[in-house]
Amino acid sequence: MARDRRTYAEHVRLDDRCYDLRARIPSCSSFGSEEVDFDGRDDVSDPKNWSPTYKWSLLAVVSLISLSINLAILTSAPAIPVILQEFDSTSKLEATLLVSIWELGEAMGPLIFAPLSEVYGRLPVYHAANVIFIILSICAAYSTSIHMLIAVRFLLGLSVVSLTLNACIVGDIFEPEQRGRALSLMGALPYVAPCVGPAVGGLIADGLGWRWTFKLTAVITGILELLLMVTLRETYQVVILERKTKKLRSLLHKPKLRSRHAPNPNVSMALWQSFIRPIRLLMTSKVIFMVSICGAFAMGYLYMTITILGPIFQQVYGFSERHAGLSYLGLGSGMFGGIILAGAFLDWHLERERRKDNISPEVRLPPMILGYTMVPIGLLCFGWLVESRVHSILPIFSTVLIGGGFAGVAISAWSYLVDAFGIYAASATAGAQIFRCAASALLPLAAPGLMDRIGFGLSMTLFATIALVFAPVPVILMKYGKRLRERTLQGPSQV
Repeated sequence: MARDRRTYAEHVRLDDRCYDLRARIPSCSSFGSEEVDFDGRDDVSDPKNWSPTYKWSLLAVVSLISLSINLAILTSAPAIPVILQEFDSTSKLEATLLVSIWELGEAMGPLIFAPLSEVYGRLPVYHAANVIFIILSICAAYSTSIHMLIAVRFLLGLSVVSLTLNACIVGDIFEPEQRGRALSLMGALPYVAPCVGPAVGGLIADGLGWRWTFKLTAVITGILELLLMVTLRETYQVVILERKTKKLRSLLHKPKLRSRHAPNPNVSMALWQSFIRPIRLLMTSKVIFMVSICGAFAMGYLYMTITILGPIFQQVYGFSERHAGLSYLGLGSGMFGGIILAGAFLDWHLERERRKDNISPEVRLPPMILGYTMVPIGLLCFGWLVESRVHSILPIFSTVLIGGGFAGVAISAWSYLVDAFGIYAASATAGAQIFRCAASALLPLAAPGLMDRIGFGLSMTLFATIALVFAPVPVILMKYGKRLRERTLQGPSQV
């Protein structure tokens, strides 16, 4: 039928099928069942049908924002001795909290932002959180006491939204066979931070003062947020379909039209269901609990390593504050390489399994199995190499295993949860993130005291042994994950 623009009635057949009205209303599905959905490959309102150029550009921008936030975590790490000196503190606890308190905030932030994004969409939540982060970065730069700085660092972690929503945006706009590469880009840029963050932070703290590490974070994130305001469109299909449905009810005079993902009309009840969903999923879904265990150990040991690297190389190997950042190069290189390799493998493996008619989310898990094993091996090597006082390059090389192992676990977990939980990926990711961030905050607190008592080698052996006890978890998840997922209630009224 010709697509002229005289009256919208000329575009509606007797069976109430609405065709693409372009500028006037979005394209829509057949209304025989009074259910509004996307219209396949030609429906430009579906984020998966957006142009590849736009999708990859958008992914680059949100990845750069995540990079600037990761830099904020790490650039201040080499400056901790200077910060303590300025505020007349000698507390090891306060030194550790300056890094690890961020993760306690990150453990709580997803419980706020993930539910909000499932009610109001990704776009307003992303922008609001970024503006809060910029304001808090300025507050950190002008802190007047060590306790104020620790409190602001906690709030900075609380305001981080990219860790939860970036993976969900990838799931919103990319098909499953493209998500491996997309997630690798999303992860690769932020994980440049451990390569350059501490080194840059050491130079900034030495040349301009530690406060400039936070000022530059505010400036860079502010510029990227302005760019995001220009480029980001709503990607969450539930919100998009609801907006489409409201337009069609008015234009077609059909008040009974409902979105395929019709939200709860009671906003307060919808918010309450969204806020309890991450906790409920964590407590009722065995697969999320198991992913959380693997992620907690991998991320906890990563942050523990980040926390102890600078002091160890300054005390044991005599590195200066300026050169202490070089000790992070192995960790960052491992993460960067691991993300790239894991992403490429996931897309190749998914295509291979698809030819065998196996498209279950569990095909995303092999990098988790390998990565989870690499982390404790890296810890063992690092601890005993430092204990033996061998050349500094060898312990740095051993941290490649820790960084690469974490990358394999992280990208595998992201892609698995996005594939397995669909429109509830934000809640699933938020639930899994609780354990990860809690471990990232607590494990760094335990490491310094334990190393002082029993030495580097035995301390790392103990941590590695605890991790290896749970090594069968990702294998069990890969073998029985589908069966476990089928036992989890995933309907809208239940999840």
